[in-house]
Amino acid sequence: MHSKLASPRRMGHAIALGVSLLAAFAAAPARAWDYPLLPHVNGLTFFPETPNNQQYVFAQLSAYYLNECWVVVDTVITDSAHVGVTIRKNPSCADSLTGWTRMFNLGQFAAGMHELTVHCTVQVPGQPDAEEEITVPFEVADGSGPPPPPPGPPTLPLLEGILGGKTVSGPVTITLQGFTPFECTLIHDEFSSRDSIYVAFDPLSSCPDSSRRWTRNFDLGYFAEGDYPVAIALQVNAPDSSSTFRTAFVLMVHDSLPPPPPPPIDSSGAGVSSSRPNPFRDQSAFSVSLDESQPVDVAVFDVLGRRVTTIHHGVLPQGKSHLAWNGRRQDGSRAPGGIYFYQLTLRDRVIHRQVVLLGTP
Repeated sequence: MHSKLASPRRMGHAIALGVSLLAAFAAAPARAWDYPLLPHVNGLTFFPETPNNQQYVFAQLSAYYLNECWVVVDTVITDSAHVGVTIRKNPSCADSLTGWTRMFNLGQFAAGMHELTVHCTVQVPGQPDAEEEITVPFEVADGSGPPPPPPGPPTLPLLEGILGGKTVSGPVTITLQGFTPFECTLIHDEFSSRDSIYVAFDPLSSCPDSSRRWTRNFDLGYFAEGDYPVAIALQVNAPDSSSTFRTAFVLMVHDSLPPPPPPPIDSSGAGVSSSRPNPFRDQSAFSVSLDESQPVDVAVFDVLGRRVTTIHHGVLPQGKSHLAWNGRRQDGSRAPGGIYFYQLTLRDRVIHRQVVLLGTP
C-alpha cells in the first residue's frame, strides 16, 4: 500500500493532463457519472447520490476497457479529499470487456462545496509508470431539515417482454407483454406494419378486471430471411398529460430453425445472453433462454447488490425471450453511469451478466 498518492516528480508529469481536465469542472460541480473521468478511470459516483452533512459520504471509482486487460493492484485514501488507484495492464484475458470498481469512505463533511482529487497510476510492463489526476468539486447538502417524503409505490414496467423476435421465413407474429399504466386501462388504436408497432393506453374510471398485465399479438406480414429493425411506440394518455415510450428491436428471420430440444429434466441449459450494445447509453438488448416454461425474475442490480429495476417477473416460455434495459430505475429516473448486472433468478439457481451504462453526455 502506498503511503501517499504520488511523489512531487510524478505529480509534475500529471500537471498537463490535470489542468486541461480540471478546466472542464471549474465552473460548476460535475455530474458524478460523467465519462471519461480520466483516460483509465471512467466513472465517479457518490453515495448517497446527493451527499449531506448527516451521513458518511462514499465515493466509488469504476472503469471498463474494451479489448484490453487491466487489473487493480493497489488503492489508497490519503485523506477525505484524496483517493488513488494503481492499475496494471495484463498481456491477455478471457473476456473482451474487463472492468473494476472500488469504494472509498470519505467520512462526514460540513454543508457546502468540497473537492475530491482522484489519482491513477498506470503500470505497463516495460514502460515507466504514467500518472493521471483530476480534482472534482462536489456539494454537500444540509441534511438537518425535515426528512424527504417516502418513495411512492414501485412502477411496473409498461413493456417487459418482446416475444417472437427470432423466427423462420414466412408470416411473422410478435407478442408484446407488460403492465398497464393505470388501474383500469383502455388499450386501443393498435397498429402494426413491417417496421413499426403502435399502441395507445387511456385511463378508465372502472373495469371488471383488476389485473394490470397486458399482452397483444401483432401480425407484421411475410418476411424473407434477414434482419429487420422494428420500432415500438407506446403512447400513455393521462388525464393531464401524454407521453410516448419508444424502443426498438431487431427481427431475426432465418430459413430454418433447429428442432426444439427434448423435454429437460432441470434448468441446466438456461442462461442469459451477452447484452448488446455493451457499453450502452440509451438501451441494451439481451435474451433469456429456458429449457422449459417457468416463472423467473429478471432484474438489474448495481455493484453494491441493490435492485435497480425489474425487467420481467413472471412466467417466460420455453426457448428464447428477447428483453432490454433502457438504463432507468424502477421509478423511471435515469440510473447513473457505471457497472451493473443482469440477474436471472430461476427455481434452482441464479445467473448474472455484466453490462456497462454510459453516463449522460
